[in-house]
Amino acid sequence: MSKYVITKTLNNNVIICTKNHQEVVLIGKGIGFNKKVGMTVQENASIEKIYKLEQQEQQEHYKTLLELGEDHVVQAVIESVNIINESGLITDDKNLVVALTDHIIYAYKRLKQHQMITNPFVIETKHLYSNAYNVARKVIDKLNKTLDVHFPEDEIGFIALHIASNSEKLSIHDISVINKLINKSITIIETDLQHSIDKQTIQYQRFIRHIQFLIYRLTKGEYLEAQENFISMIKTMYPRSFNTAYKILKMIQREFSVYVYEAEIVYLTLHINHFEVQISSE
Repeated sequence: MSKYVITKTLNNNVIICTKNHQEVVLIGKGIGFNKKVGMTVQENASIEKIYKLEQQEQQEHYKTLLELGEDHVVQAVIESVNIINESGLITDDKNLVVALTDHIIYAYKRLKQHQMITNPFVIETKHLYSNAYNVARKVIDKLNKTLDVHFPEDEIGFIALHIASNSEKLSIHDISVINKLINKSITIIETDLQHSIDKQTIQYQRFIRHIQFLIYRLTKGEYLEAQENFISMIKTMYPRSFNTAYKILKMIQREFSVYVYEAEIVYLTLHINHFEVQISSE
């Protein structure tokens, strides 16, 4: 039977081992209790997770994080990763576990010090990545119960971003850029219409989803098509919304340094006009 040789015990739940000259992180409840360097662990022991991170720098960072975390916090992270794995949203949790460990350990420390960070994109994240958001809510509920704390909804948004980043093959940076551009777009609309946009409406959800896929198309070099006479008709029928859509597309064009085809303005105009009609009927 294959064995792991202990090279370091981080806490009761985490040990560093070697097997076939490969360093791995073993995680399991009580797996490190009364264990010392040089002892062996059977492969069928109470191992919940085995992490063999490909990059040495990533491996060292993860070990440092685990040493920083208290036993019950590390166990809470393990349970959080299990919840996400069981959701079926991700296929490989190696990158997620490092990011999530980092986030939860420091979020817990900030919460204890009353230094929580505000998440300005909670609503956008909730609408754009609803599946990830629902799983993140379960994670936060579990953390609140396990750690006897109360994380604010901002943290659900942050955890959801980590899940979405892993499941949608986008970086946290890419998702943040999309959220910022959505916020800038809404600011342009609210300024032109001189009215705030209700972010709880179906129309808002449709709009931000449209912006999301618009950005996806631009980054992939794809584009929508529309007949020239249809573009002219929309411009004549909805001049105010058309002008606002033009501003938004120019802003996005500057951000990505790409050409935005005129057809895009048609569909964006229709979304903005829905806001205008909604406001007029209030």
